[in-house]
Amino acid sequence: MKIVKVAVLFFCLLQFSSCNKKEKIETSETSLDSIDFYIEKMKDLNLVSTVCLKYADSALSLAKKESTDTLKIEEILNFKVYLLGSLMQNDSAIFSSKKLIDILVKRNNTTSLHNYYATLAYYYSISNKKDSAFIAFKKSNDIAFKLKDSLRIGENLASMAIIQSDFGDFNGSDVSAIKALQFLNQNNLVGLTSVYNCIAINAKKQRDYKEAIYWNDKALKICSNDVSKISLLNNEASYYRYLKEYDKSISTLTNLLNDSLVNTIPKTKARILDNLAFTKWQANEKEAVLNELILALNIRIQENDWYGQLASYGHLSDYYSKKDTKKSVVYAEELYKVATVLKSPQDQIEALQKLVKFSSQNEAKQYYNTYIKISDSINNAEKSALNKFAKIKYDSEKNREDNLQLTVKTVENELALQKEKTRNLIGALSSGTVLVGFICFGFYLRQKHKQEKRAEVYKTETRIAKKIHDEVANNVVNIMNKVQYTDEGKEVLLNELEKVYLLTRNISHENNAIETGEKFEYFLKAMLSSFNNDSTTVIMKDIHSVGLNELEKVKQIELFRILQELMVNMRKHSEASLVAITFKIDGNSFLINYSDNGVGLDIKEINFKNGLQNVETRIKSINGTITFVTSLGNGFKAFISLKK
Repeated sequence: MKIVKVAVLFFCLLQFSSCNKKEKIETSETSLDSIDFYIEKMKDLNLVSTVCLKYADSALSLAKKESTDTLKIEEILNFKVYLLGSLMQNDSAIFSSKKLIDILVKRNNTTSLHNYYATLAYYYSISNKKDSAFIAFKKSNDIAFKLKDSLRIGENLASMAIIQSDFGDFNGSDVSAIKALQFLNQNNLVGLTSVYNCIAINAKKQRDYKEAIYWNDKALKICSNDVSKISLLNNEASYYRYLKEYDKSISTLTNLLNDSLVNTIPKTKARILDNLAFTKWQANEKEAVLNELILALNIRIQENDWYGQLASYGHLSDYYSKKDTKKSVVYAEELYKVATVLKSPQDQIEALQKLVKFSSQNEAKQYYNTYIKISDSINNAEKSALNKFAKIKYDSEKNREDNLQLTVKTVENELALQKEKTRNLIGALSSGTVLVGFICFGFYLRQKHKQEKRAEVYKTETRIAKKIHDEVANNVVNIMNKVQYTDEGKEVLLNELEKVYLLTRNISHENNAIETGEKFEYFLKAMLSSFNNDSTTVIMKDIHSVGLNELEKVKQIELFRILQELMVNMRKHSEASLVAITFKIDGNSFLINYSDNGVGLDIKEINFKNGLQNVETRIKSINGTITFVTSLGNGFKAFISLKK
């Protein structure tokens, strides 16, 4: 389970003291009918939250009547949101948060706006409105980037990663998570633990259990909360069980069961007891674990732990599947009943699979028909949810809702601004290129053996400048001409702007900073995974087994750019539906084999197109080698070798 979601954001956002719930008093009318009096009582530590909330409402009502300045209304609304949250009135907290945001937007005050958007996102999250939460986190992040608020950026990205994982967007979640690590302070142990755990769960959901263990271990090393640590250890035991490393799983769960803290939390004790018994049975089906399975179930029934009962009934049905099929059916039926009450279709599916297997022929047929119906419903619902989320993510990235409200005049102004920015960018980039050229020239005079690399750096920067000029600037000028001299509709212009946006985003993605050191392997994997789409599948084999994080920094950077160049070439030219990248160690060398099933190309053209000459220059700069194998219609292969 996820041990840390976004609750920590709530405590980071609110800047006021809470109302103490220790003492209850009767509300009464007061003659001191002033805003300041109500605000003072609203924050009174001796009053319960419900009474504080009434004073907050009175203050707000009076402030509106007297047309009080918005700063005071902002103060009241901010504290009211906190009070509503403490009373778990989440829908009201969402409503008041929106009112508060509207005030700041009208005042064009961005100083606190990103925190209020994050507060709104938090309440959406705990209300299970995850799509709305993602949008609010994205808006918060856009402002936080402008304000250079690293803490907020890191926490927002961590929360967005968790939401993406919940929607099944595991690659997107991993990318957001690794970005979060770049912004989170190393002292933010709660945030880092949350991110590591999210990545581990993504790996587990994709059945990459070794990867899950790797990130779970990183979370365990820094976890400062004992209850959270127990949850992480229980997760790790399950990962080992999936790998059939039962001894490690049993050892971990046994130690947990002997923990004094576990015995004070009945639900946690039942979970560990049930997992331990089930793991022992999987390791040895003759193991006497029935009493422990029953005990765990009884604790869960006593504690009204309905989701825990689902696990118990499932495990007991499996336990009896080879001993007493009638009892297996009984527990499967209980599993189905509870799953139906909880409206958990996945658990209903699990129960129906067991019932189909062990019931009589007539009953099995009925169960099977129900199974097909629910299974189809789940598939359609998951596809619909993922498609909806994909659109939400796409729209939020481009602020499409705002764009659709632009007038033609606003479009023209934006285009003029974009043109000016592009000119400035080209000028700055040209100046930067000259400066970097001089610096590189002086450096490589002292290191003549790297002259080819210096030339390639220059070529790469020139290519970026040319690409911005040819593809971005020319498109912007073309759009300007359409605005000035044609009657093209707003939608046409927006579509043209979208193309420019995608061009600039691609240039940025292809040339952003590279994370080196212990995060390099995961950063490289995230980059390669980003090329997955509906038409292309990217497979990475044994990337975790070669120790890429131990490579020298310069080799990590060059290797990243080499593989990125190959992937960009694939996307632009190969029309491949499958890409396989295999990582190996041979003695003191790293071997990386790239292969795709695309259209291939004439081997004679490699030195003149597709940027592959850049790849050769880069590999030579780190004393490595690369060999290309390709022909028209027969795919493309590259074999890379470099010393450790």
